[in-house]
Amino acid sequence: MTSKAQRNPFSFRPVVVLMAAAIPAVHAADHGDTPALVNANRRDALITDLHTFVRDQRLVLSVCTNPAIPVGATSYLFPSDMTLKIMIDRDCAVDFSNASDRTTYGGTVMNPAGISEDIMFQVKFPDGVTPQLTTTGLSLAARERMRIYAGLRDDPFIRGPRQGRTIAAVVIDLPLADVIASQPTLLIWATSHVPDVAGDFQELAGRALRNMFSENDAMNSMHPSQHNAVMGVPPDVVIYNTAYAAQFPNGRELTDDVVDLVGDPRVTGNDAPFPSANDVPFLVDFPYLGFARGLEPPPVPAFSGVGAAAAILGLAVMLARHARRRE
Repeated sequence: MTSKAQRNPFSFRPVVVLMAAAIPAVHAADHGDTPALVNANRRDALITDLHTFVRDQRLVLSVCTNPAIPVGATSYLFPSDMTLKIMIDRDCAVDFSNASDRTTYGGTVMNPAGISEDIMFQVKFPDGVTPQLTTTGLSLAARERMRIYAGLRDDPFIRGPRQGRTIAAVVIDLPLADVIASQPTLLIWATSHVPDVAGDFQELAGRALRNMFSENDAMNSMHPSQHNAVMGVPPDVVIYNTAYAAQFPNGRELTDDVVDLVGDPRVTGNDAPFPSANDVPFLVDFPYLGFARGLEPPPVPAFSGVGAAAAILGLAVMLARHARRRE
């Protein structure tokens, strides 16, 4: 039987951009790209990545922030004045018949002006450590089934210059059934806001490798419902048809090498040493992102030879004693 991943019609088609001049260095997948925040020296409010996928019938939403965390950092305070939001539109019509749109953006949003947040997750850090999560559009029962993680993790962006780097992550998951309404397709985006920079928000994360380029910078301070009307481009959101396995641009898995999948020479030109997988293993359990360097759990003791035999014998004796006490 063919798996969902094998049947997935969303396989990405690399977009080749012809350049007449030398390829400039750029930050990719939102790593340090928003001039409003960079110029205000607020890199701590930059969103570096947005991933969304399903694990064990739970929708996972992962937002990474602050590309400027020092290498080797083992403690971190989130900015107490930053507001992170993750939005989901769960009923906006999306068409998948246009092959170019499907393989570039994940599909065609039929009414871009009608995009609105049916569900919102808002995260603040008043003390810099403990996430203060509020939601709209979810039932009380759904809120009780949510999980949230906030802290330092290995940067999951599969890109040469980001190997060995650490980011500050917020990961939320909840049952997919608590999110899905009349259709399996979701539109997802995230924003960050700090009060000392003008605008309702200064950074927007949608589909990777779009708004970090200068021609799309205006997207970072504009609601996705305005992107088409103002800029004449498809809205910058993640389109995720949850009836299929996440595979960029249909959602975004942690293992998706978006640098190679998109193939924009402004990014591939400075990707040395050109990795195709993350340098730190991802986890099979929540929160799924790899451990930051210096924060790895201690290794589990291993026994072999005589040591293994002694350990097994000790366990057998303990179980036998426990059985006799129960008689």
